[in-house]
Amino acid sequence: MNKLSVFFAIGVFGITSDAQAIQSHSLLNQAHVWQVLEQSIAQQQLDNTEQSNIHNMTDGYRDVFTYRLIKRAGKQKEYRHYQTYLGQWPVLGARFVLINNGDGQVKQGLGKTVLAKETLGYSTPKRFLQSDEQLLADIAKQLNIIVQDAELTRAYEVSNEQLNPVIVLKGRVDKQLYRYVIDARTLQVISRKQDLDALNDNLVAGGGIGGNEKLGAICYSPQPQSMNNCLNYRFDASDPTGQELLFQVQDGAIFQAFSGYPFIVTKLNDTCTLENPYVKTIDYMGDKSVAASYQCGSTNEHFDKQRIDDQYYDYYSYLAVNEAHFNAGVVMQYYHTLLKQMYPQQSTDCEPNGFCLKQLKQNVGNNTYGNTQANWDDSHVNYGTGNYGGTHYFHTTLDVVAHEASHAVTFWNSQLGAADQDGAINEAFSDIASVAVLDYLQANVSGAYSQSAAYLQQISDSAQNHQKNRKWWYGWDVMYEDKGARFFEMPSWDGRSIDHFKDYQTGLSTYHTGGVLRKAFYELVKTHHWSIEDAFKLFLRANIECFFPDASIADAGQCILSQAGNFTYLGSETELKADIDETLHSVGIVARSSDISTLDFTSSINYDTVNYRVTSVPVHDIARLDVDWGDGTEETWQEGDSSNIYDYLERSRQVNVDDLVRFKLMVTLKDGQQKVGYRHFYSRAVGASCEPYFNQGQVHTTDVSVNGAALTLSSTRYQSLLASAVSFNRHNEHTLTLPSSLSDKRLTLLVDSNRNGLFSADEMILNNQLIGSGVVNFTLPETLFAGTTMLRMAIGSEYNFYDTCGHTKLAQVVDLKADIDVPELPIKAGFDYQILADNRVEFTNTSQANVLRQPKYQWQFGFDGRTSSAQNPGIIDYPKVAGNYTITLSVSYQDGSGESDTFSKDISLSAPQQCVVGISDSNNASAFYIDQIMMWTSINDRLSVTGAQGTNSSGYVLHKPNFSFTRSQELTVDIVSNEISEFTAERLLNNRENELRFTVWLDKDGDKKFEFGEENFSDINSNYLKECSNGRCRIKASQSLFLPYVRWWEEKDYVIRARLEEQPQASKGQDGCNNFHYGEVSDIKFSVTGW
Repeated sequence: MNKLSVFFAIGVFGITSDAQAIQSHSLLNQAHVWQVLEQSIAQQQLDNTEQSNIHNMTDGYRDVFTYRLIKRAGKQKEYRHYQTYLGQWPVLGARFVLINNGDGQVKQGLGKTVLAKETLGYSTPKRFLQSDEQLLADIAKQLNIIVQDAELTRAYEVSNEQLNPVIVLKGRVDKQLYRYVIDARTLQVISRKQDLDALNDNLVAGGGIGGNEKLGAICYSPQPQSMNNCLNYRFDASDPTGQELLFQVQDGAIFQAFSGYPFIVTKLNDTCTLENPYVKTIDYMGDKSVAASYQCGSTNEHFDKQRIDDQYYDYYSYLAVNEAHFNAGVVMQYYHTLLKQMYPQQSTDCEPNGFCLKQLKQNVGNNTYGNTQANWDDSHVNYGTGNYGGTHYFHTTLDVVAHEASHAVTFWNSQLGAADQDGAINEAFSDIASVAVLDYLQANVSGAYSQSAAYLQQISDSAQNHQKNRKWWYGWDVMYEDKGARFFEMPSWDGRSIDHFKDYQTGLSTYHTGGVLRKAFYELVKTHHWSIEDAFKLFLRANIECFFPDASIADAGQCILSQAGNFTYLGSETELKADIDETLHSVGIVARSSDISTLDFTSSINYDTVNYRVTSVPVHDIARLDVDWGDGTEETWQEGDSSNIYDYLERSRQVNVDDLVRFKLMVTLKDGQQKVGYRHFYSRAVGASCEPYFNQGQVHTTDVSVNGAALTLSSTRYQSLLASAVSFNRHNEHTLTLPSSLSDKRLTLLVDSNRNGLFSADEMILNNQLIGSGVVNFTLPETLFAGTTMLRMAIGSEYNFYDTCGHTKLAQVVDLKADIDVPELPIKAGFDYQILADNRVEFTNTSQANVLRQPKYQWQFGFDGRTSSAQNPGIIDYPKVAGNYTITLSVSYQDGSGESDTFSKDISLSAPQQCVVGISDSNNASAFYIDQIMMWTSINDRLSVTGAQGTNSSGYVLHKPNFSFTRSQELTVDIVSNEISEFTAERLLNNRENELRFTVWLDKDGDKKFEFGEENFSDINSNYLKECSNGRCRIKASQSLFLPYVRWWEEKDYVIRARLEEQPQASKGQDGCNNFHYGEVSDIKFSVTGW
């Protein structure tokens, strides 16, 4: 028996075992929640720990919720960071920030806390009281893992509106850093996530060679002509010699003695070590425990020709430790400079209520996490070697170093996580930092390298050539090809990142979700003309003051917007807040204190044509629409115009090709309220972005017809037909006709449904289909909207997606311009339904209607006058008796046209089946059964259920012992089986996971279902014993659960189901209504009182 200590809590924040009482509340824009927290904190008058009125009632000492002040930051606005605790244990996902204005009042809240209105018993498992060593040993045994550098945290987690005790384990497993959340009772893993932030008085000025094949040989030099070995080096006769990079800054915060030059080393005699108070660079391919060193001579140049030759030969990169040390010096000096400007009152580099910077430690050539990876592992930055120059060079380039070092800065300050939305904020901040650091380098660099073709490419930033603005690409300097890993102008250029938060989906990676913040940073610079440094300071100050673990993108938006008052040297706070607010809205981030009301609308771009549709605002409420197409063209409709409003609810316009289009739509309502929406697009010419990759290619025919019209084809393996478009009605079936001689060949057909110029696997209409007779029919996807698009036909052999542009060996490929027409269909009512358990019916509306004309729906469900005007009414509860019902749905337009349609269906329902359970074969009933039942809430008052002895042929019995127990206590049910052989008992206990299970359910909701979630909370080995004599044994088993809360004057009847089973067939808790082969089920009826 795993007996738990139990505490009971009362008060405003008391927690209840009633599943409806425990709720996690967001603080964003929830003034009533901040006020309760503020009052509770103020009443306690404690400095760093604020307590709510919760008492331990059973053991006579005080046990409390606490709100521990983790951090205080900010000047004009004060940001107080709190972590919610239950007693001494933290509550996961319940960290929050209260934002105070100048007079000390709370004006906004960020994050989440846990609230409850009723009383509760909460449990502290024995494992919370174990030593770390014993607990870690139990976990390692249970999970069959070996954990190094382990850190354990005992905590509670809110799940399904209940508090569950958990163990948070952070450590290295198989050389990877993971964060486990483990059920403290069963040691089952609740979640596992990688905890990496990935892609990641002897001081003298040193230097040496760095760079790679793409960037060229870079000579990091404190003075002109000081690194002569590098300047004269070339790998072979065809390679250029190294080019000098000089870097000086007058206001460098940490390297002022060297005019801001960042390659600073420690020199002792003739040995230079790549370490200073701010950067420590370790050669992971050599001695992993100390900073790299070299014989430096009088010039302090790090030059080892043999090693440089070897590294370039292997990785197409020059000396990576030099590159990493220089770049990290630039990054750390930039952070120190900015933060000392922003926080002039802070006297040290790391304060709990200010910013924190430490020495950056970096491992160069650490391929533990993959050679094309870089990461921050909470102590060191690790740089992979790249894959021998095949796609990536050594990961010590400026972009990568700035990105990973910024993860360290985040870890030292806000401690954003590495997963979910706070992981996206973390990744976006590091990407943004890479642009800011490049801008810092650009402002202070000189020497021949600053005029090199590679460097000028890297800093390219033009208003006319958006797709070559490499300054706004992340990772260009580490990649072999002329491309970036991620983008700022249009994050979606990488194929996965989102430009607007409306496109967010659960499961999207942190890098791709972070696209909205990259885009916001870019727009603040380009649209509102903030400097890159000032825009970065905005994000940096947010990271110092109000980013926090588990923050959402919405939290980040509110945090960033709240910083406007710190930048009044750029303009008035009102103007700056408007800049930030509009920027956030333009990427779909709505801060709770925003002054902009968001317009919900759909919009897209078809190559060079922008489309939009508004259906979220009732037509009769609209007074005016203003459309800014983003290319200098503006259009307006207002009430009283001769033009029809419906022409402005759905509209399109062709824009310039190869342009960044910032579309804006504003709707003014008749009550004066304005709603605004934004979308950004990149326009491109109609056509495929690239032809597929051919192993060889082959011309199979020039005789192809579409819907009877012949195509003009030439004898080439690839052809793009753009002169005129072929028309397609999306509602119709279409026909491709090819020569019958190709009957054994294959045909693939794709449609560019998202109009991005590429054809992906999910855009396939015909999948490598045999041509057969030569007549192939197809239909277009119902989701394909009207307008111009491209079709791709691959004729002859299989078509695959090994390459972004597609891949084929011997096919002939034709790209065809298409004009898609989607004419309005007549209004038609229709619905489907699904009958669920207990006569619950789920309805799905399948009506055909034009949403722009704002159809009206009216349902009649055929009983008790029940109706609904919802488009989809969801699940309807019908009477729990047999009956026949007629359901009617009417659909009509509200534009005065009089168009409508009605549809009816009859359904038949049967009386719901009860949860009847029994043994599958009555001959097995006497083999194994329950022979004794005891129930108790106090070990000194155990109650025996009369009539439990023996069994019957059904394997089921209902007991009514007239027991009564007090609310909210832990109830234990003990059973003893009949006598079985000792051999059988040993078999059952030795393989208990598969052979033996005792489960109890409490039917809290009275539906007689004994459902998953109503069973006992743990099922551990110590709950099972055997008692033997003369070769015969009885199995003893015990399970516990908490009784429900009832009000003090109430008495309610409940039923517990006790199930003892040999060889259980279903998962624990999910077999309450299942029959069984061996065992017995006993239901015990009893009552629960308030006293």
